[in-house]
Amino acid sequence: MSMMIRPPHSVLLVVGREDFVPPTTFGGATCVATPDCVAVAVIDVTQSPTRIALSPSPGHDLRKLGEFWIESEGLVSIRDIFGREHDTMGVPPGLTLVTIWGDRDDAPRDVAVQITR
Repeated sequence: MSMMIRPPHSVLLVVGREDFVPPTTFGGATCVATPDCVAVAVIDVTQSPTRIALSPSPGHDLRKLGEFWIESEGLVSIRDIFGREHDTMGVPPGLTLVTIWGDRDDAPRDVAVQITR
């Protein structure tokens, strides 16, 4: 299931722990990660809302933007930079593979977060 959101500052965080460390810079990439957080730069909030989906299957008609292993305590969630949770999925504790899919390479409007183990 997908939903439309308007994240502040056009950044989404995919986190696996309550006490996570977000990346400090994008370095020109659309998505970057630390051991427990993936940051995704999305379309500017003033231009359009962002459609997000969190699921174990990849997004349709989307391109792979990045693949990262993050540490999880049993849940993976999509949050904005203020910590507001937009979606969550239960996973086994430990390392979880997070694949980010988007409708374009830079600042996507449609983002699918695929969670596999």
